[in-house]
Amino acid sequence: MYNFDLAIDRKNTSSVKYEEMGLKFGSNDLLPFWVADMDFKCPDFMIDCLVKRANHGVFGYTKRMPEYYGAIINWLDTRHNITVKREELEYGPGVVFLLNMMIRKFTNEGDKIIIQTPVYYPFKAVIEGNKRVVSDNTLVFEDGKYVMDFEDLEKKASNPECKMMILCSPHNPVGRVWTKDELRKVGEICFKNDVLLVSDEIHYDLVYSGYEHTPMINVDEKWNKNIIICTAPSKTFNIAGLHTAFCIIKDEEKMNAYRSELGLLDLNRSNSFSREITQAVYENGAEYVDELVKYLEGNMNFVYDFITENIKGITPYKMQATYLMWMDCKGLGLDTKDIDKLFFEDAKIALDSGHWFGEVGEGFMRINIACPRAMLKEGLERLRDAVNAINK
Repeated sequence: MYNFDLAIDRKNTSSVKYEEMGLKFGSNDLLPFWVADMDFKCPDFMIDCLVKRANHGVFGYTKRMPEYYGAIINWLDTRHNITVKREELEYGPGVVFLLNMMIRKFTNEGDKIIIQTPVYYPFKAVIEGNKRVVSDNTLVFEDGKYVMDFEDLEKKASNPECKMMILCSPHNPVGRVWTKDELRKVGEICFKNDVLLVSDEIHYDLVYSGYEHTPMINVDEKWNKNIIICTAPSKTFNIAGLHTAFCIIKDEEKMNAYRSELGLLDLNRSNSFSREITQAVYENGAEYVDELVKYLEGNMNFVYDFITENIKGITPYKMQATYLMWMDCKGLGLDTKDIDKLFFEDAKIALDSGHWFGEVGEGFMRINIACPRAMLKEGLERLRDAVNAINK
């Protein structure tokens, strides 16, 4: 029903993924597989929703109406078995904005905040940018997948200077879907040590066959006043440019503190299109998401097979969720600078360098597979040829 093979020309559309390559990679003449947005055209029901709102012709101050919250509540219930009340939901322009707000409201300068590298690099940036201190509970690669070091997590969380943990679930970039047992251990450690647990669950809809995302607030009800969920439809439906995130805060005092700050920033009202599109995707998007995930899983298998069969020195890891594939490039025998050169200058493809995600990411690359398969094929062929050239 949905044509994910359709190529869309995104140049000259103010797309960060295309227009900022020159700033990030020194050239705009690259195939982009970096920024985590998708190169698929949105389905007609989304476009029709925005056109209908545009045709109304008036875009004054906009209120988030009950049906907006009802659509979110129903999606959370039917797709993720999350029971949430209207008063436990609140808007935020984006998940990184929400992380900033939680850090500012619930920690103080100098406090330590736990993250698990290699991890989405804005985590580190928002912690240090707000004059807090990163406490790194580094993930461990074991038996072909990344796992948590719970002994180290206990040690970090028990430090009286540690006030918060930011969990990435599902994890970006390593693609793990944390099991309920793993999340239970995280929750127990944070609760016992009075560490506020902020869970970024933005990739929660993009989970592959054989795996199931467990929302942090579904692990144990007794911890829920100590948990904040930050998520959005933006990754699922590729609408990051419309600012559609929200948080779930079950503790009334914390929610009131967040809402107060939101009001001071004059963000307690809505963007006209943001409100409409959020309701539309959560009311009408289930079939689209099911087809999207199947296509993405096909892309993942395609990339894995192509690299395994054709490119020596690079080991791809199949994700359990997300459309961001983590690849070990250390087998190429190159240092970090030369790996970057191989991808950006020789192969002319733009990926996220592993070292952006922390020191433990050095020697890795993250490729965004959310694009038509023909584009992936072209990028991988460029990479194969570049690797073959250095191995002559």
